[in-house]
Amino acid sequence: MTVEEQDKMARQAVGMETAAKTATEAHKQSYPAIGKVVCVLEERLNDLKSDRNKDGTEKKRQIASNTSLSTYWESITRVNGKSTKLNPHWYSCAVAFGTYVRSELIEEADYDKNTGQCLELAASISTAVGGDVTSGAVAAAAEELRDRSKDTAKHLQEILDSVKEPKAMTVEQAQKALAKIMACGHLPVVVASVGAEIAHLTDAEMARSTFFAMLTANDMWAANVDKNGKRVFPDKVLDAWQATYDKANTPASETPETPAPVETPAPVAQAA
Repeated sequence: MTVEEQDKMARQAVGMETAAKTATEAHKQSYPAIGKVVCVLEERLNDLKSDRNKDGTEKKRQIASNTSLSTYWESITRVNGKSTKLNPHWYSCAVAFGTYVRSELIEEADYDKNTGQCLELAASISTAVGGDVTSGAVAAAAEELRDRSKDTAKHLQEILDSVKEPKAMTVEQAQKALAKIMACGHLPVVVASVGAEIAHLTDAEMARSTFFAMLTANDMWAANVDKNGKRVFPDKVLDAWQATYDKANTPASETPETPAPVETPAPVAQAA
């Protein structure tokens, strides 16, 4: 292969990457638009499954009551025997459209002007509160979708974190996470955070276990020895640290200072 051919292939490779990135970005931008369609189809499906008209009168169901949206979507999108599965990003945007636009919390124009990322975060907030459109978290998310600042995604994530159930963590996972944190030199942060949590403990058994764990941790100062068996931090060092801490945290005396004595001028002798 000549140098010219190598250069040509390099340029073609860059062009392919650029085209791929462009296609990927266009695909992501399609999520909100398709989300609208999914929302409309889900509303139609719910109407077909219902045995009641909008006015409350009875009607016959036109589709099995247990038909799922994904099944209905595949039946609608089937072409030449091949159907398209419901993309989860599309459905997230559909949830956002149904929660915020259909409930008139935001205008459709607000929905259109938001990124797919922000719409999906807003959808997750709705899901986390069970679709309750009267929730304060949903109202706060709607405000973010209307304002659309540069920090909207960050603020939506903060709202989501405030309502989302934290994922359960095993003891092994916790130990690995702590080991990674402490390996980065953040042991004092861990200990300080533990102290902050202790200040709010209410569960007696948790408090008891924590107390014993703290006693064990404190005993480790004596167990920290060098290769000759000599303590790395002897009691003398610990006592000096304790004295420094006590001095820094001792409240200042509130006793008022004694004012300096004021000299009284000698009396002026009177004339005879």
